[in-house]
Amino acid sequence: MQFVVEMVEVRPIKALRFEIDLERNQLLCIVGKNGSGKTTLVKSILNFTLSDTLARTAPEGIVQRDSRVLYRFGEQEFLFTYDESLRMLNTRVPVPAALKAQVLVELPMPYGHRFNFFRTLSESDHEIRRAIILGDYRVPVELIAFLTRIYGERRFDAFVEIELRGGSCCCVLLPDGRYLREDYFSSGEYFLISLFRKVRKGARLLVVDEIDISLDARAQARLAAELRELCAQHGVNIVVTSHSLAMMQTLGSDELLYMDRAAHEVTFSKTSFSYVKSLMFGFSGRDRYILTEDPVLKAFLEYLIRRYCPPSFYSYHLIDVGGAYQVVDLMIRNEQEEFLGPSQDVISILDGDQQSTKFSQSKNVYCIPLESVEKALWTEHESFACLPSVAVKMQGPKALYKYVIREKILSSEEIFALLCDRHDAAMLDFSKTLQAFLCRPEG
Repeated sequence: MQFVVEMVEVRPIKALRFEIDLERNQLLCIVGKNGSGKTTLVKSILNFTLSDTLARTAPEGIVQRDSRVLYRFGEQEFLFTYDESLRMLNTRVPVPAALKAQVLVELPMPYGHRFNFFRTLSESDHEIRRAIILGDYRVPVELIAFLTRIYGERRFDAFVEIELRGGSCCCVLLPDGRYLREDYFSSGEYFLISLFRKVRKGARLLVVDEIDISLDARAQARLAAELRELCAQHGVNIVVTSHSLAMMQTLGSDELLYMDRAAHEVTFSKTSFSYVKSLMFGFSGRDRYILTEDPVLKAFLEYLIRRYCPPSFYSYHLIDVGGAYQVVDLMIRNEQEEFLGPSQDVISILDGDQQSTKFSQSKNVYCIPLESVEKALWTEHESFACLPSVAVKMQGPKALYKYVIREKILSSEEIFALLCDRHDAAMLDFSKTLQAFLCRPEG
């Protein structure tokens, strides 16, 4: 079952299509530069359940006569167009309450539900006090475990939870009948409690804007693993936006969605952490940049530079971006925006098995003279005395390489040395590219 949002002329976005497969129960993190439209997308998703969201939370003029948002939830469609009399988006086919309950959205301050819940807790203080005196509360075991794993501390063991007419409230019981309500906890703790409750409401989709805003770096780094587990346990899809490097680094390439707005047209692409880090934050203090596919190729190039190149004149940084297409795409983007540096200071180096692809023919793209380190090891393992008996148990090149490293049969450095010895002439020829890029020009 798909949930789709198609936006047209909702400022600053000219056109956007976002979709998610609700059957996957997945974690997705949308990242992008400021102004790419992340918050506008989140508000538009909330508009599915609260049709005055854009009018209430966005600047006047965000929607106009030609603005429209189309929502698809499975087989059902709901079109919101501009209503002159209301000066907002409206629909002739109301969204059923049962569908609204399947989509939950949390905005940052001051519009998020958790901020409006502060007043509810304050007004319910008498009810809370009475419940504590009567012992009418429970220990939220799963919530305590959730917070303990994220913060790595046992300070949540004294939590109790009280059911109220307007929801529920966590408290810490103190001596002499005193207590501390959850609205007096740290903003990060209060947010995580609210997030945990939303997950358990049974919705299919939970969207959280700026999820990292209240959390310290340690909590951010541990949060992704907990959200994945919640997705699996509760059959929910969690979509978040973030600028946190600490959190992005813990996400897989199938969980990072880069949002890009060029000439107001918005696109989404699954990408790697290194790709996002380069686009959003850049690197500074280096003269040259070499973009490559993965950590193994990156380590191999570092070995080649040490073995074949004289001491480099220029300082350099090797960045493992992800797939070959993403490597070249990042280099081409840099030509336009120079977030890494001038185009002549950035090259891409791919595995040799990319030699015949169209994008490998681009300017400043080079391929090593091996299909890949792993494939070369697999092809030639029989000539290495320590490997024939090992390789028969492996399911392909990558499995063999990982096994040899993990079991300490050979180090990566030893593998690189064996392959370079075997292909020394080709490596010497390839190293001329590295020398020309990194070493002082002759004369």
